[in-house]
Amino acid sequence: MDLQLAGRVVIITGGASGIGRATAGYFQREGARLVLADLQPAALATAVAELRAAGGEVESEAVDVRDYGACERLVARTVDAFGRIDALVNSAGIGGVPMLFAETSPRDWQDLVAINLVGVMNCCRAVADRMIAQRSGRIINLASEAGKGNEKRIVVYGATKGGVISLTRGLAVELGRYGITVNAVCPGVTRTPMTSYITDEMEREWARMYPLGRLGQVDDIAPLIVFLASAHASWITGQAISVSGGFGRS
Repeated sequence: MDLQLAGRVVIITGGASGIGRATAGYFQREGARLVLADLQPAALATAVAELRAAGGEVESEAVDVRDYGACERLVARTVDAFGRIDALVNSAGIGGVPMLFAETSPRDWQDLVAINLVGVMNCCRAVADRMIAQRSGRIINLASEAGKGNEKRIVVYGATKGGVISLTRGLAVELGRYGITVNAVCPGVTRTPMTSYITDEMEREWARMYPLGRLGQVDDIAPLIVFLASAHASWITGQAISVSGGFGRS
């Protein structure tokens, strides 16, 4: 299937590793032009070099999504480089250490809320005016199955992802009149650098909760993100789509 993404301009936050990096590879193979944003300079440089070596047209920007001014500069850099923004993928996020809520303090929540929820809001707001002026655009937010059905030890993480889902639905209503779609992708537990704390024993135990018998891989998630940015997804908006191996139905 031709996704008609050749020449399209895509910003990916958290683009240096994990789901963001895998998504960049899929977009590159479809011929999209990319701007990767991340706060890991070495990983960002490596990702850009690999994508360029594969023939990609790629720029990068060091961005802390907690800083709205930095998000504005990311948008300006993208427009300067490529003239427009067709899609934003909000993949930057953190997981934190699993803890019972009663064992945490506010300082344990600050970065989770600031990166996972406020960071997504910052990036959405930073691109909104440009996409409204174009009367077109795709926003894809990385949420989580935890945002749909929260669980013990990840209560704050789940709350941030539930906020992303709610933000997604509200923005879809506000921005639809301008031809902009807004969707959330909700992975189950996926093996990325963010989940490097998962031991082999934990993986075997957790996999029993999935009908498909395994945890997710980045290549399970990235193709849906790319599809949602394509012309074939033009009538999909306001959705929080699970990509979770049937989690909870085993």
